[in-house]
Amino acid sequence: MTTRPIIRLLTTGFLATALGACGDDGNNVSSASEGQTQGDDTTTTTNASNATPGSASESETAQPTTESPTTGVSDSDTQGTTDSTTTDATTTTSTGTETEGVTEATPECGNGVQEGSEECDDGNDVEGDGCEPTCTITAVCGNGQVEGGEACDDGNTEDGDECSADCLTSTPAQECGNGSVEEPEQCDDGNVDPGDGCEPDCTFTPAECGNGIKERGEQCDDGNEVNGGPNDFCLNDCTPFFPANCQAPADYVTCDNTPDVISNKADKNNALKAIGICNVAPNNSIITSNFQFSQAVDNTWQVAKGFGSYTYDHDNDPQTPNQLLYSPREGDTFLMLSSGFIAAPNGQGVVIEAPNSQTHDNNGNPDGNVNQVPLPPPFKNVNGSNNGVGGTPFKNCDNGVPNGDKDCSDTLQAQWQMTNGNANDRIYFTFNTTVPAGTFGYTFDFVFCSAEWPSWVGSSYNDLLIAYQVDPTPDDPNQVPPVDPYSGNVTFIPNPNNPASGLPLTITALDPYYDGPGYTYAEPQLAGTGFEQHACTDWFTAKGGVQPGAEVTIGFFLADMSDQYLTTVALLDNFRWDCEGCVPSEVDDCGVQPM
Repeated sequence: MTTRPIIRLLTTGFLATALGACGDDGNNVSSASEGQTQGDDTTTTTNASNATPGSASESETAQPTTESPTTGVSDSDTQGTTDSTTTDATTTTSTGTETEGVTEATPECGNGVQEGSEECDDGNDVEGDGCEPTCTITAVCGNGQVEGGEACDDGNTEDGDECSADCLTSTPAQECGNGSVEEPEQCDDGNVDPGDGCEPDCTFTPAECGNGIKERGEQCDDGNEVNGGPNDFCLNDCTPFFPANCQAPADYVTCDNTPDVISNKADKNNALKAIGICNVAPNNSIITSNFQFSQAVDNTWQVAKGFGSYTYDHDNDPQTPNQLLYSPREGDTFLMLSSGFIAAPNGQGVVIEAPNSQTHDNNGNPDGNVNQVPLPPPFKNVNGSNNGVGGTPFKNCDNGVPNGDKDCSDTLQAQWQMTNGNANDRIYFTFNTTVPAGTFGYTFDFVFCSAEWPSWVGSSYNDLLIAYQVDPTPDDPNQVPPVDPYSGNVTFIPNPNNPASGLPLTITALDPYYDGPGYTYAEPQLAGTGFEQHACTDWFTAKGGVQPGAEVTIGFFLADMSDQYLTTVALLDNFRWDCEGCVPSEVDDCGVQPM
């Protein structure tokens, strides 16, 4: 029971003798180290002869002469302990963190040496060079290294290759024949068959005049070798033939080539000019009257020279510059209508939208159920075939009778009822015009983009674009062929399940087209439209049939159906008379042919 005190006394005696022999006055007895518990009175005696500059490893530290293997106070020591422990430890003089005799240097950011918790150290304090003044790594786009926040880095800051200029979008290498149009392909139909519209090198098949298919660049193609004449309205070079009795203009004057057509929103007549209606003279333009434009918020319609940023080789001629996919079809501009908002054209007259931005709420244009805010004339959402009873689409229209001129296509009523007539964010315009002698129709070009695709296909959330006509010409069943003037929706699509009927122009009707040749998701054609991840059509042509000499009313209407969210945009251009016209009951002749 007396062993431990004897050992301590002997140890103290030996140390005192040694210190006295060395002339040490005992002043090297240190106080409690920083690592000890507050209130610990334990002291440690060190051998000054072993002091070493810098840090020392544990192997260089002398072991204590007591039975305890630890210098200082352990977690189990009680506050206020007064035991004195003699240790032959190493004394350090450098700065840093000391842990059980080991000293770690504090990192010095900017000395060119990566230390401690530093992510990098490039020896300078320049921001944005990959290693910040705080010695943390930041991405540098274009250095060929994929760093934090980057999706790719191909060593440059250029668009059009496998990595976008901002290193945020990785684009797979072009693979012609995979069914997806990739830069710089003009088309990709998923096969390598020549002559099918898209060639094995993913360029458009040059138009073949005379094959009966109106192809890119052709104005008509009737599939015969008759070079114009009675009942033949297409020449052998696939340009229109104007018979002597057709008084429609052969050449149209241009009236949308001045800056004010884009900038002057107060003059709504600029909307007509944008689609090619100039009101100059009957021999060189379309003459209208009673033009009405809804009280639309200014940024819900625009006149523009282009839409989006995707360009392509439109004429297969490498010597001519590429043009925007959505460029004017005639003149210098086209008209844009929106159920949301449209950005102002830039200095070049082009509308460029931020990616995936077409998700606007209420745009301030008129809203409401049809019973509260009726459709304006001439639009009607009730079946008009079979003398107003419905059931015989495009035939026996109820023209000119009291409460008549309803939709003889029978395409609007079902869709309207599905939405309870809740047509919001409405924008529309109408005009009257007299059909030239010997002229049986008209055409116009349009594009239909919608953020409702693909989520709301088959639902009531299907925005509507309606082109509507009223032809008051009386029926005459005794003529050959019988005269059955048409009033109703012109923008109908043939119903694939019933060839004798049509469908209204919605994302549901266009879904098969969007799933095929349409532009969807991240395809490059949608760049700058705001409909990335959604869908846009290419330019389509719609055709309406009218009677020569009739004073017809024509209108265009766009609305957000059932809600006020997710934008639809329509582009309109190139309104022209058509000598040949079409017979509405031939559903694959009039209306819209998207496939």
